[in-house]
Parts: sequence; structure tokens; C-alpha cells
Amino acid sequence: MNPKVKKHVERIDTIAENSEMFNPTKTAKRLVKLRDYDMGLFFSNLGKLSHQHLGEVLLELPGDAFNCAMEKIAPHKLVRAAEAIESDEATDLLQRIREGKPDMAEKVLSLMSYIDRQEVEELSKYRDDQAGAYMEREFLAAHPEDSVSDVKKLIQNFRQNEPATPIIKLFITDEEGILIGSVHFSDLLLFDDDTTMASILEDTKHRHPLTIRPVSPIAEVVRLFEEYDLNIVAVVNKSGKLIGRIVYDDIYDMIRQIDTGQAYGLAGVDDEAEEGTIRQAAVQRLNWLLFNLVAILAASAVIDQFSETIASYVALAALLPVIAALGGNAGMQALTVTVRKLALGEMEFSSAAGALKRESLIVLFNGTAIAAIASLTVYIWFDDPGLSTIVAAAIFLNLLVAGISGTIIPLGLQKIGIDPAIASSIFLTTTTDIVGFFIFLRLADIFLL
Repeated sequence: MNPKVKKHVERIDTIAENSEMFNPTKTAKRLVKLRDYDMGLFFSNLGKLSHQHLGEVLLELPGDAFNCAMEKIAPHKLVRAAEAIESDEATDLLQRIREGKPDMAEKVLSLMSYIDRQEVEELSKYRDDQAGAYMEREFLAAHPEDSVSDVKKLIQNFRQNEPATPIIKLFITDEEGILIGSVHFSDLLLFDDDTTMASILEDTKHRHPLTIRPVSPIAEVVRLFEEYDLNIVAVVNKSGKLIGRIVYDDIYDMIRQIDTGQAYGLAGVDDEAEEGTIRQAAVQRLNWLLFNLVAILAASAVIDQFSETIASYVALAALLPVIAALGGNAGMQALTVTVRKLALGEMEFSSAAGALKRESLIVLFNGTAIAAIASLTVYIWFDDPGLSTIVAAAIFLNLLVAGISGTIIPLGLQKIGIDPAIASSIFLTTTTDIVGFFIFLRLADIFLL
């Protein structure tokens, strides 16, 4: 056996024996390496994982590896895996199965226990941009009259029934399930066993914990976590009844996925394709390169229309890259900000006017500064006041177009149902190149010849 492959197998064996060594992301990567080497090793080592670990690893597998796993894993084993992980993760797992094998997803759902099935069906109702999509239905709650001793017993029972779920905080509810407070477990250590939760709430001043509605925008949840440095937030319905919680690791994972998707998307790369086979990655990149080729040819066609102008004024050819590069960079700045705000739900198409106003003011400042510096540099370089003036005008106008395009393009793409993180950059660079070349060469054609 290949030494590297043997190392991956040994690490998975270690995980099977000692769950404290388990990391779902790393384990998924090891399994993908085994699959690339030998499909049999992939399946045999996948079978070594506990139900909980299997569920978590399946969520981390790239699309093609996940589909391979679905060909061999029996529905009853998927049921146990889904029931062993937290409710929001089980919902994500069923959704992944449904995308490729809807019949299997329905069978797995039908075989789950009534309570687990109800939780998954409830969480499936929420959109990806709503807080409910990241909510866990597993939480620990006590009543005001419960004592510290009672809570210790609740914790023991909770640990037995939900070993994979971190407790973090104890919620206090009334008989109707209405949330009235929360207590950190570290605070319980300060009180005697016969102290009631009502007394602790008074002493610790935690009667009014921060809450979120399941239909609230996920951007609001992210803001709460960042603003108040939270590690957990309660989710309540419109009556104030506690129905779930959102913990920091779900928010962290969500932000990480957004950042990764944006980083890949703005470069024209699909993250799942990159984790797949060489052929999948090559085909996906080839499609993007073909789009870029078309865009570059379009920009070249603009330059060709002014070939006589360039032949008469050779300095123009040396300055064309300056116009294009500055426009592209300014556009990418606006584009990156807009795409991230769209991904986090902080911006919508209806708020385009405010975003455009802000971007225009930024361009007025930066455009004036960069145009002045570039104009002075060109004047010193070529000793030509006319050329330096045209360079300044072209740069300023192209930066203005770039800033507006960097805001409008992702908003427009999202409006028509296209992922702005993937498609925006090609449209932006095409726009700034074509417009920048045309403005610069047209001004030169009018004023220099």
C-alpha cells in the first residue's frame, strides 16, 4: 500500500478508536484521497465511522464523493447517521440526499423517528437566508422553580439523549414554554443545590436574553453574534415560545462557506468542482476561460476600431493597460463589497439607490486623486499636456463606470436568479475594458489628431 494512503487509513482507524481525534473536514479529505486511490478503501473506511461521525463527514464530502457514498450506504444507516447529528445538520444532510436521490431522501425521512422527522420537516421550511435554516431544535430548558440539583439531573439526561450537542447555556421557560431568561452553566457553580432558577435569574440579571425569530434575516443573526460577542442565541416564535437555538459554530461555518464561495466564484472557480476529479475541475475552468476569451476579443475589437489613431500616436498603446487595470481594480473593490453584502442579506435590489450614491461619492474622491497622479506622471513621462489631460479624463470616467458597474451587476444578476459571486467578475471586467478603451481612444481621436 502507498505510504500516504496507509497514513490516511491509520488516521481513520485512530478516529474510530478515539472520537476526541475526530475532525469532520479533515476526515472527509482523507476519504477523498482514499477514493482517488482505491474505491474499495473509500467505502471500507467510510464504514468504520460511528453514526454521528458518518453524518458529519457526509456533510463535508464534495459533491462527487458524496454521490459515490450514496450509491453504497443503506437507507437504514443514513437514518441512524441523521438521527445521531444535530437537527440542523440532519436537515442539511437530507437536503443533499434529496438533490441527487429524492426517492432515497423520502425513504430515509419516513424511517426516522417521529420526533426527528418532525424537526427536519419543520427546519426544511426555512430559506437559506433565514435564521430558522441554522436553528437547532435541541436545547436544555428548566423552569423557574427548578433547583440547581434538578438542573444537574436534566443535564445528565440531556447528555445521554444528545451526546453530540453542546449545552453552552441553560434556558429558563415558564409552563407554556415562553422564554423568560437564561443562565450560564458557570453561574450554577456559585449556588447551593437547593437554589432555584428564579433566584439565580435575579442575582445574575439574565432575565431578558437576546432572541431571534426563525424568519429573521440571517444577516441580523450575524450582526448580533458580532456586536454582542455571543456564542449562542435563543430562537423564539411570535408568542415568545422557545423553539430552538443558534450556536456560534453554525454561524462560523456559514460565514466560512460564504467567504470560500466568493473567493472561488470571483476567480471563476467552483469549489465543488475543485474538490472533485481533475476532469471536473478542468471542464469547469475551461468554460470560464472560454467566456474570458470572448470578452477579451470584444475588447480587442474596440482597440482595432482605433488602429489608425494608435498608429499615429504610439504612446496610446503604452497607456492602454493603465486604463484597463485601474478600471478593473476599482470595479472589483465595489464588486467584492456588494457580493458579500448580498450573501449576508445586508443588501437587496431595492436598496440599490443608496449603494450607488455611496459608490459614486467614493469614486469622486478616488477618481479625482488617481486621475491627477496619473496625469502628472504621464506629463513627466511624455512631456505632452494634451495626452496627460486625456489620460486623466479617461481614468476618472472609467473609474466611475467601474464603481457603478461593480454595484449594479451583482444586484442585477441576483434579481434574475444568477449567483452574483460566480458570474459578476466576467461581466465587470468586460465592461470596464470595453468602456475604458473606447473612452480613452475616442478622446484621443477627437483631441490629439
